[in-house]
Amino acid sequence: MTLTGREKATIFLSILGADVSSRVLRYLPDELADLIAAGINHLPTPSPEALQEVLSDYQGFLALPAASAPRAGLNPPPARNYPPMTKKNYSFLMYERPQTVAFLLSMLPEEEKGGILSAMPRERLMIEELARNLKRNHLRPMVEESFHQLFAGKVF
Repeated sequence: MTLTGREKATIFLSILGADVSSRVLRYLPDELADLIAAGINHLPTPSPEALQEVLSDYQGFLALPAASAPRAGLNPPPARNYPPMTKKNYSFLMYERPQTVAFLLSMLPEEEKGGILSAMPRERLMIEELARNLKRNHLRPMVEESFHQLFAGKVF
C-alpha cells in the first residue's frame, strides 16, 4: 500500500491526538493545515498496513544520523533575529456554535479574524455570513464583557 505524504501526515496526526495535532498544525502554512485538519475530521479507520507504513516512516526519521560538524573553510550563514511566532491556536473553537464564533469574530481586529476562520474550515462560509449580518443592540456591551471573561487568555 502506497500512501501520499498528506495521507501519512493525516494518519500520523490522528494518532497523536487533538491537542498535539493542533500544536503541530499551527506551524504549517494555513492552506496545508486546513487540508490536513479536514482530512483528520473525515479519516476512516486506517488499515493495519497503512498504520505500519506511517509508523515505519516515523521510526526511519528517528534513526537518522546526527548532523556532521561544519567543514572548515565554509562560512556559516549569518544569524537572523526573527520575531517570535505569535500565531494563536483557535482549534478549541471547533466545539463552539457558529453563532458564538461569529460574534467573537465581530469583536476582533481584521488581522486576527483569519486565524479563527482557518481553524473552522467546514463552517467558514456560515460564520462569515453570520458575522456580516450581525446587528447591534443594547445588550452587546454586556455580551462582549462576558466573552472577554470566558475567552480570556485564549483569544484576548
